[in-house]
Amino acid sequence: MTSRYFVFFAACFALVASSDLAIDSQVLQDVFGYRPGQAAPVAAASNIQASAVKPADENATLVDLDYWDSDIFSPAPADYDKFDWTLTKRVASSSDQNFLLSPLGLKLALAILTEAATGVTQNELSSVLGFDLDRNLVRRKFSTIIESLQKESPQYILNLGSRIYIANSAQPRQRFAAIAQEFYKTELKTVNFLEPAVAAKDINTWVSNITQGRIPTLVDEDDVTGMVVLVLNTLYFKGSWRHQFAPNATKNGQFYVTDKVQKTIPFMNVNDKFYYTESAKYDAKVLRMPYMGNKYAMYIIVPNSLMGLPRVLTDLSDLRQELNNLREYLVDVTLPKFKFDYTSQLDGVLRELGVRAAFEDTASFPGIARGQLLDQRLKVSKVLQRSGIEVNELGSVAYSATEISLVNKFGEDTEAYAEVVANKPFLFFIQDEATRQLLFTGRVADPSLADGAFKLN
Repeated sequence: MTSRYFVFFAACFALVASSDLAIDSQVLQDVFGYRPGQAAPVAAASNIQASAVKPADENATLVDLDYWDSDIFSPAPADYDKFDWTLTKRVASSSDQNFLLSPLGLKLALAILTEAATGVTQNELSSVLGFDLDRNLVRRKFSTIIESLQKESPQYILNLGSRIYIANSAQPRQRFAAIAQEFYKTELKTVNFLEPAVAAKDINTWVSNITQGRIPTLVDEDDVTGMVVLVLNTLYFKGSWRHQFAPNATKNGQFYVTDKVQKTIPFMNVNDKFYYTESAKYDAKVLRMPYMGNKYAMYIIVPNSLMGLPRVLTDLSDLRQELNNLREYLVDVTLPKFKFDYTSQLDGVLRELGVRAAFEDTASFPGIARGQLLDQRLKVSKVLQRSGIEVNELGSVAYSATEISLVNKFGEDTEAYAEVVANKPFLFFIQDEATRQLLFTGRVADPSLADGAFKLN
């Protein structure tokens, strides 16, 4: 009988505000590369409210402290998101259409999978994902990320949940179960996959509740038939732009899909202070649009030329460095409303990047003990992510679902003015400003399209 082990990440992300986020300085040093004496990354430093900073010129205008904790912005010093940008670049290069990924969602799912692995299987996963050789450091990192995401605030809704569904025929090893609970806040639940209709309903209800209906049906009976383990990480985030677009300012305009194809799209407009830079490296404009509370932000990269986005994607891993140049400007922003769903089958990309043993008969996942016979052991069969995003005048919602299925081995500053007009294909990413983790990366090539898909042949 074919048995499967799914790891799934469901994230529904809608703009939000932040609460006070206190992260221990030692954790920042060990996990994110911040060292005492080094200028702290602004977004990672929290509770920076000891005293108001006065400008050198008494007649100068202070930056709104509610908007930004400091007038100095610097990217995270640690090279922790190489995998995120590599994945984004590979999917983006597959076509010139819309795409949406949740790098953090995939990493959370793969991190738990890595905890169940040993030997070459674990080493390949850790290497490709950029995990430290010190497993305790990796666990602390994800524990810190999850703690950050679980911070409650009256300014936004963020539901984060994690479960591992275990079939009656499987038995998680005690150490794996303890690690999943302690560092990934993941609860284990036994389910009878021999009753697929009941199991699928249970799983879908849980995911739908956490994502507030954004992902009502993740799995069907066929998906769970013969399944051994299902790991779920679900996230729902809802909030508002720090500087909202006035609905009555939205007007139709032309979006240039190509030099020969134009489409009439509703464009939103707002004129306010944003962190912005004109990038000579990418020949593009880079804009930071914070959500209320400044815990999350969307970054938009709009090339100056209609065909300029490939230049950005070519050196995408250097994008962090460009964020050093962000300065506060009065920016007139024109952004299209857009909403689309996207499905990515990522096992081919992971193989390309070096995750190979996990897909072979030699895969080793002893953290989930099912039996000692060869036909009872597991390997990865597919990695699938389902994502969606909606951006409007008040905010945005983004959600993602990542499945990793395993089958048994023998079965299957100065006041300045700028203008950003996103009327051509552009790149965007949404990150947690406290930990600098990329929740979503994507491209809007045609705001009128409702769905898309990626599969590496």
